Amino acid sequence: MKKIKFNTGWNFYMGSGSALQTMEEGNPEETAVTLPHDASILRPRDSKEAGGSGNGFFREENYHYIKEFQLPAEDAGKCVWLEFEGIYQNAFVYINNSFAGKNPYGYGNFYVDATKYVHAGQKNTIKVVVKNAVPSGRWYTGGGIYRDVNIMVSEPLHLAPQGVRLATVEAEKDLAVIRVELPVEYHGTQVREAEIKLQLIDAQGKVAAENKMPVTIDEYGEKSYRMMLYVDQPNLWNVEHPYLYQYKVQLTEQGEVLDEESGSFGIRKLQLDVKHGLRVNGKSVKLRGGCIHHDNGIIGAAEFPHAEEMRVRRLKEAGYNAIRSSHYPMSRVLLEACDRLGMYVMDEFSDVWTTTKGEFDYGMVMTEWWEKDVTNMVWKDYNHPCVVMYSIGNEIPECGNKLDIQMGKKIADKIRSLDDTRYATNSVNFVLSIQDRMGEIMAGMAAENAQEVQKKEEASGAEQQEINSMMTDFAAFMDRIVAGETAGKATEEAFGQVDIAGYNYAACRYESDREKYPDRIIVGSETTPQSLDMNWPLVEKYSNVIGDFSWTAWDYLGEAGIGKITYGEKKEMEFYAPYPYKAAYCGDMNLLGDRRVISYWREIIWGLRKTPYIAVQPPQHHGERKNLTNWTMTDAVNSWNWKGYEGKTVTVEVYADAQEAELYVNGTCVERKKVGEQKKAVTYFETTYEPGVLETIVYTDGKEVGRNKIITAENNLRLEAFNDRTQIPADGSDICYVEISVKDGNGNIDPSANEPVCITIEGAGSILGYGSADPESEENYFDTEARPFEGRLRAAVRGNGEKGKITVSLTSKAYGNAKVEIETV
Repeated sequence: MKKIKFNTGWNFYMGSGSALQTMEEGNPEETAVTLPHDASILRPRDSKEAGGSGNGFFREENYHYIKEFQLPAEDAGKCVWLEFEGIYQNAFVYINNSFAGKNPYGYGNFYVDATKYVHAGQKNTIKVVVKNAVPSGRWYTGGGIYRDVNIMVSEPLHLAPQGVRLATVEAEKDLAVIRVELPVEYHGTQVREAEIKLQLIDAQGKVAAENKMPVTIDEYGEKSYRMMLYVDQPNLWNVEHPYLYQYKVQLTEQGEVLDEESGSFGIRKLQLDVKHGLRVNGKSVKLRGGCIHHDNGIIGAAEFPHAEEMRVRRLKEAGYNAIRSSHYPMSRVLLEACDRLGMYVMDEFSDVWTTTKGEFDYGMVMTEWWEKDVTNMVWKDYNHPCVVMYSIGNEIPECGNKLDIQMGKKIADKIRSLDDTRYATNSVNFVLSIQDRMGEIMAGMAAENAQEVQKKEEASGAEQQEINSMMTDFAAFMDRIVAGETAGKATEEAFGQVDIAGYNYAACRYESDREKYPDRIIVGSETTPQSLDMNWPLVEKYSNVIGDFSWTAWDYLGEAGIGKITYGEKKEMEFYAPYPYKAAYCGDMNLLGDRRVISYWREIIWGLRKTPYIAVQPPQHHGERKNLTNWTMTDAVNSWNWKGYEGKTVTVEVYADAQEAELYVNGTCVERKKVGEQKKAVTYFETTYEPGVLETIVYTDGKEVGRNKIITAENNLRLEAFNDRTQIPADGSDICYVEISVKDGNGNIDPSANEPVCITIEGAGSILGYGSADPESEENYFDTEARPFEGRLRAAVRGNGEKGKITVSLTSKAYGNAKVEIETV
């Protein structure tokens, strides 16, 4: 089947586009765009936007996309489809002024059969109308056609557009058995005699296995054929060795190729049991996981292969071996990156079922559309070895309702009917599952808790609890609810419906549930980041607990401020932050993908890092009360640049896989302390800020096992910029990043640098996005001036349709100039 990208030549405008509005106002002015296109990221934010903090104050509106195209005259009588990989949301598709299809779900791929609407050899017009009801989500959604669009053309006898499906039946060192399902569609009436040829090709281009079979097609419709491939001495896929084969399928008739399909596939065998946990190719695997949302910071929700590959690469470099999509199906380009680089995936269906969490989210239509959307998700994932499990939902309140939980069984059964090679889980929040009983539960516990608080206050002589202590007590209070019998009984049926029990914020149940439910396999599907030192030993200890997924691996737009830190008196606990906050600020990686302090601590807890790491708490808040949320652990940063605080006291944090740590300031020993007395793998020092060198040496059994340092950047600051790719496609189908830092003459970055930097571009490209990782900046990502955050900025560059050279120039009154060149091909 001929399949080509359909991303260029679109025109865009905003508005409802109703027939009445068009009659009254006429057609609005259109703007030429190339897909993928996130319309929301390109609009100024609004402090009064209905989505508020949840959507990061970004605008959600209605959009129109229009494209004129012409099919060759020789395509007359052929079948034509359009595949939309993602439109947010409520998409209506019209071809030549006729309604051709729709799809409400903003995160799923879908197909439109365009055969009867298009005219070969003539001009055709396609219009996509996007209807956003506001608010439609509880995080940054993006808006418009933010993923690829493909057009597919085939003969009347062809392979179905959903695609060929390969599955590993057996995978041993000497032989692998591959099952191949080949759906064939026929839009005709005559009897046809054809042949299916199938090849599996290794990385060296050699045929590793092949098969063929004759097929007789005698009626209009679809038939599915099954073939087997036997691969001698297979190269098996896992995250350490992500070996990919290429498959090639041809449908021929009398030697003529009617249709063909090719793609990549990894051979790997999955097993699951309480004794060995999750096994990949016979080896037990513990999932070092993190949750991610779909936006990429400065480019919003627009999806490009390079952006997703960079994300997977950086997460893997930080020690992750698994990611969970949150809370919707993952894009095809991200799955491909996980296949190539080696990353296990939990792909999640939805955040809602029969009730809504945002006023106009997918819960409005889920009961009518779930089966189609689940099918599209599974067929999209099927050939990707990275996918090891599907999550049927996230924190679904219905999980504690005997009748409503039957929807969970329907989804799990549907997934199994489509794909029997992977596992199903349900990411359950125990508290939400019993929210209708929370009143009586909390009333019963409140009196008991009040007595405990009073005892603590009387013992300490304190009149009012410090906020962190209150938060700790609140977390313990919630743990008691989560660990209680009511929550356990209420969720038994939900977990019985799936292969793996997903526990959101419920590590307190791991030990007790191992005894209570000895046949239950558990994954920590969502956990607070600072609890890894308590959770990970349980994951390693218990074979039935297969992994931990932190919230969150990568910072994201929306849910603004859930990881914020405030200082001083705080009378109430706030969940979100007000405008101008735009990002959650709770990721191991910030919006640019730069590692934050907790990322290095996590790597140490996982046992993957031996080099110590140094971070410094901001001296301007030294001695102040810190108000932390459940999704943050420290306000420290990797900086020894604190101009104006010379001679002031600062707190230094040293993270180390060692018994002791020694701190030096400019070669003078401050102190030597034990590591881990307050928090595992961490120790804290009080010292005086002096510009220069801050260094730590760490010891185990009295012997040095590592050292690290940070250096104050000098005053001769300058811009440094480099492009992470030398070439990009001219058609705008992919991007490169220009990484911008403020450094001194010795190459030391200055995290305190925040003077404006302007950007311009010349030549065959455009700036897709420009900005920093600052979670509360009022700057737009389409602005041409931005201030560095922690010494860093980034620009995303794409081609504009012409082949040639792109020059990106950066200028700053404070830091001078920098320039990079990129070629479009």
